[in-house]
Amino acid sequence: MPDDLVGAVEWSVGTVADRLGISAATLRTWDRRYGVGPSQRTEGGHRRYGEEDIHRVRVMARFTARGVPAQSAARVALSMDSERLTIETDSDRPQAGSPVRHGTVEAICSAALSLDAESLSRIYQRCLREHDLVTAWTEVFAPALRSMGDQWGGGSLGVECEHLASEVLATELRTVIRLNRPRTTDTFVVLACADEEQHHLPLLAVEAELARHGVAALGLGARVPTEALEHLLMARRPSRIFLWASIARQVDERLWQVLAAVGWPLDVVLGGPGWPVDLPAPARTVTVTRVHTLEGATETLLAAPTPGATVRT
Repeated sequence: MPDDLVGAVEWSVGTVADRLGISAATLRTWDRRYGVGPSQRTEGGHRRYGEEDIHRVRVMARFTARGVPAQSAARVALSMDSERLTIETDSDRPQAGSPVRHGTVEAICSAALSLDAESLSRIYQRCLREHDLVTAWTEVFAPALRSMGDQWGGGSLGVECEHLASEVLATELRTVIRLNRPRTTDTFVVLACADEEQHHLPLLAVEAELARHGVAALGLGARVPTEALEHLLMARRPSRIFLWASIARQVDERLWQVLAAVGWPLDVVLGGPGWPVDLPAPARTVTVTRVHTLEGATETLLAAPTPGATVRT
């Protein structure tokens, strides 16, 4: 639970919705159908959430995000006394040194499960306002996407929920790109998914972070055929390129032949778990660097080391 809610005496449904990343409509439904709602009243008779009420909402959100039916989640939340509620929600507090609240991941999953695009957008925007993009991606967005993938694999969350969460996040990342993209630049970075690779959100995250540093990028999106990538390289001769792959790539595919034929200084940055452990040797003018984080990707692309037929991991 957010620190500024601790010790609060009375909170309106709108305030709680904004702070916890749960839509007001969902909160009203939980109150009306399951009795998980505000227990305080103002002098004017308006219902308000107290500290314990907010703890209970957090517990219910946690269980529904894991795929537990709302009625069962409400039964569990209502059965807990004050001490147990405190213990349960204390685990949502960030660890020392972490600026991101761990409960935000569950709020994203809960909103996705409810197909609540408005709440998803609000949560994403709040994260991007309160934290730098690398932190938001590393500690909130990526863990939430992995959690939804695990839930989908276990059958507790539909693929439509995962797709909605991804599409809303893509919209927010594109907004960051649009607001920060430089008007002119001497060099640019090409961002592309490998052939048949469909997961392009990491590309948008890299493009957004580069834009924040004043570097323009040409984002080609998902499933870029190797032939198309080769044509672009030869026609535009970029100095830097980031390639993403989450599905397994082979050491004998045409991409490595394309990189072996490059005749100008080119920095190739590979992201994602799909690349082979032993990478084929590139041309002497090419440097290939494997990265494992958004921060590593952007730092490498911004540094632009001098090419020299090397492979870095």
